[in-house]
Amino acid sequence: MKLNLRLIVLVTFGPALILAGDIGKCSEQASCIDFTIQKTSNCFGEDCGIQVCMIVDTEKEGCPKEENISHLCSASSGGCAAYDTDGVTPLTGKGTSSDCTSTTFDGKCEPETYGGQRRVEMCQEGKPGETVYWALKDAEIEETGSSEYTGFFTFEQDFTTCSPTIKCLGDGHSLECAAPNSDMTSSTRVWEYTIPANDGNACDLCGGGGTPTSPTPTPNPPTPASLQPISTPSPVAPTPGSDIEPTPGSNGDPHFKTWKNEHFEYHGQCDLVLIKDEDFADGLGLDIQLRTKLVRYWSYIRNAAVRIGHDIIELEGSGDGPQDQSVRYWYNMQFRSDEAKTLGGFPMEIRRVLSKKTKIEIDLNSKYPGIKIVLSTYKEFVKVEVEGATEEAFGNSIGLLGDFQTGETLARDGKTYMHDFREYGEEWQVSPVDDMLFHSTEEPQFPKKCLEPEDPRGHRRRRLDESNITMEQAEKACSRLKDPLDQKDCIYDILATQDVGMVGAF
Repeated sequence: MKLNLRLIVLVTFGPALILAGDIGKCSEQASCIDFTIQKTSNCFGEDCGIQVCMIVDTEKEGCPKEENISHLCSASSGGCAAYDTDGVTPLTGKGTSSDCTSTTFDGKCEPETYGGQRRVEMCQEGKPGETVYWALKDAEIEETGSSEYTGFFTFEQDFTTCSPTIKCLGDGHSLECAAPNSDMTSSTRVWEYTIPANDGNACDLCGGGGTPTSPTPTPNPPTPASLQPISTPSPVAPTPGSDIEPTPGSNGDPHFKTWKNEHFEYHGQCDLVLIKDEDFADGLGLDIQLRTKLVRYWSYIRNAAVRIGHDIIELEGSGDGPQDQSVRYWYNMQFRSDEAKTLGGFPMEIRRVLSKKTKIEIDLNSKYPGIKIVLSTYKEFVKVEVEGATEEAFGNSIGLLGDFQTGETLARDGKTYMHDFREYGEEWQVSPVDDMLFHSTEEPQFPKKCLEPEDPRGHRRRRLDESNITMEQAEKACSRLKDPLDQKDCIYDILATQDVGMVGAF
């Protein structure tokens, strides 16, 4: 049987503006690298063959490299990417590459264009428990020590989670590159990928079922940690059911969580007031608005905008195609402005996480310790969360998140308790008194009412009856979420959309 694996390695890169330059350090190279993994038809004794591919993409969001990479130790048809200290013994079984495949490969590589992207895919084959290697040099720069990164992949059939160990070695290594006696200088970074061993645990690489996936990494469950240095080898998510702090906000299909963690859905298409407080931060004022988009029988949050003081940041979800995987944000109505570093004087960080996730963090710590407003995307879906919310910061707010003290879903008059969430959503449609925050105007705008889907639950219920993904599979995919109510929403979205990757929207 063939194994259906998808590797998810999320790459986090720094601020919104990253200048082009060399990628000599591990942290710089990490911004340009993804990994994929799948079972092959080859055998190593009783073990199966496992192919691991490093994808170096110089057009990836966050990759600071614009010109050709100066030195890539790719595999040729007669060699491997790295050799032991004797300069003769390959450290891996064999390798292939989508570029630089000449038998006299000299270690230099100019990424070619594949589907509009300049990328090189370099694959190594090993067995469970073995470490495979690559080397990448792009500047005469020394770097001491090593960095450890983390990534996850899942068995698509049963959603078992596996975690490889990924390291980038700085100076001090004694490996050689590309061909025997071709010395790796102190400026070369060596990447190690240790394939999880078949040691009787759930991560059985040779015994899975299904069919191989595309080598393109996709953010299916579980939600992985970013490809960035960590202090422990393999951090894992907290055990589901543990004590958690509610994170009020909105996400997905779309789901809303009030200040008291009550969950509800609203499927109309229009601009909505999530949070509004004119007196926030000593009169700076705060507005958070959502723009939902109707897709036949359901809707989702496509845009979110936050205003503090005179500054506005707007984030938009991306499409699903490779041509759509770009960071889409507007700062004070300017698309991808280089000035997007603060919001109302509060520090703001914009990060790209792989190809399908963007995250914007607004740090309110200087005024309200421990509080952040976080916007993020998964594909076209936008999520808004308030981390560490306190009454001091949000006690006077109004909007879809309800009353902070009681959690009641109140109308605009601040008194009427609304039980019907369809009416409640319409109540908080953005009106002229709210000052619409988005860079463009889309229908409907007040006084036109929100567009409603036709029988959304009835049609979706029929879709659930026709699901190829089972309830058990959806439950397993969503089990890493800490909040039981988030798990419930996640399961529903996976079954409704028939997309296991929807867990990435939570």
